[in-house]
Amino acid sequence: MIVEWDPERPRKKVTELIKKTLLEGGIIAYPTDTFYGLGCDLFNIKAIRLLYQIKRLDPKRPMSIICSDFKEISTYGIITDFAFDILKRHLPGPYTFVLRAKKIMPKLLMTDKKEVGIRVPDHPVPTGLVRLIERPVINTSARFSGEEILSDPKDIEKKFKGTIDLVIDGGIIIGEPSTVIKIVDDTIEVLREGKGKIFY
Repeated sequence: MIVEWDPERPRKKVTELIKKTLLEGGIIAYPTDTFYGLGCDLFNIKAIRLLYQIKRLDPKRPMSIICSDFKEISTYGIITDFAFDILKRHLPGPYTFVLRAKKIMPKLLMTDKKEVGIRVPDHPVPTGLVRLIERPVINTSARFSGEEILSDPKDIEKKFKGTIDLVIDGGIIIGEPSTVIKIVDDTIEVLREGKGKIFY
């Protein structure tokens, strides 16, 4: 099912449907400032495992999470003063920052080094979803592993028919992946160059 949702002018019926879907373990597709993402509730392990299966993704490959603000980021990742200065200058934006994870993070979503990728997209829908259910949402690209990322919500609905619950229509998005930057022990490491400009 494709729905339209503006978190700044939300329609009650659609908003309740999205919230119910996520809180009951559903998987949705949603627009971001880079591509369409697929996601579910961070604390629904069953839904996360299903998302891995749907995407045909290696379960050892961690998915990132979307947070709505810095307070939420600090709940799930360790932000030193050094890291905070960088994040403050670049978020919201097309970056995934890899930080050392806090114990609250599900182990399924941590790297072997106990790290987690965190995004705060410059788009109202994904951050609106996080505020709606009051906890982070999983973020992974809307595609099967090894295939092209889908840019049209109609194609996403067709491709994932019967496996995901909702597609939030954000129009056609032909973008670039986020830039992935690791900030651990006050050291910067660029893991992937994408839409976000590289800084040093």
